[in-house]
Amino acid sequence: MNTLSSTLNAADRAAVIEDNFELLDALIEALAPIGSVIAWCKTLTGVPALADRFVECNGQVLSDAESPLDGETIPNLNGSGGGTKRFLRGHTASGGTGGADTHTHDVQLNYDGVVVEAAGSGFTGDADPVTSDAGSSLPSYYEVVWVMRVK
Repeated sequence: MNTLSSTLNAADRAAVIEDNFELLDALIEALAPIGSVIAWCKTLTGVPALADRFVECNGQVLSDAESPLDGETIPNLNGSGGGTKRFLRGHTASGGTGGADTHTHDVQLNYDGVVVEAAGSGFTGDADPVTSDAGSSLPSYYEVVWVMRVK
């Protein structure tokens, strides 16, 4: 038995433990307030199950009476159910979406095969339109599972 345990009665020990839990809750709130979205490497060997304060961001309606987000739809950031996988981008409000996984370029070619117009280039000409093949617009990335603190 350590010194603290031997000098305190059961009620005092319980109070110290409760104070420690309150400090731990304050630390968790400071580091990840409710509504925080955090990257989680779910499938690495040895990673434990997600704590009950968090849910995966899979577009589900939260059903948790202990959470202030009970009944809210959690954003689908992970592409669950065929949804769009999302990069996160800063803004003054949350919830907006945009961008695309692929893109194309429309170009106009003259009859000699010289590029006369490229979308957004300012060049113009009267020729047959040609569209490039769809290509990825994504930078290099590492996939994570986005989770949100809900309580």
